[in-house]
Amino acid sequence: MSVLVGLLIVAWRLAIQLNAPFAFVGGGQSQRPTSSSETVKIVQGQLTAEVPERKERWTLRFAVSHYDPKRQIATTKQSLCQVNRSGRTVTVFTAPTTVVLFKQQVMEMEGGVTVIAVLPRLKVWLPSLRWNWRNGQLIGTGKVKLEGERVIGIADGLKGDTTLQQLSLKDNVQLQWHEW
Repeated sequence: MSVLVGLLIVAWRLAIQLNAPFAFVGGGQSQRPTSSSETVKIVQGQLTAEVPERKERWTLRFAVSHYDPKRQIATTKQSLCQVNRSGRTVTVFTAPTTVVLFKQQVMEMEGGVTVIAVLPRLKVWLPSLRWNWRNGQLIGTGKVKLEGERVIGIADGLKGDTTLQQLSLKDNVQLQWHEW
């Protein structure tokens, strides 16, 4: 049985590495699918992506993931994605559910997303966030709440670029600035 679990983990890892810069790094337990159309369940695992040109490493940790090898989609629960640049944490994303679409190179965070940008000391809360790791584009939907050292804001959406480290509120933006 342990050999089958090991083979499933290796197969999942190879599928991920062949189709995207994300790679499966760990895992506690795995359930073997009974047919090729079923998913593989991974408990307490993580996916990582290296972006050498930006000296960046993305690590997505999760409590449980279901990976569909045929569609090459991983659905994770209780997700935390940490972005490190040059060895320092720059951003942390948390979401109850994260869907990783390997073929499209997209990660969709859903169910109430929290973003913590460490360097500008900024927190953002929003219903859902889509990240295209190929081009670095972020698109957030729903009511966005932002809290920074000197500003509090709300808006109806968000867009950003992880490559340029930019974040913008969009539609019905309301800001309140704090003076020192």
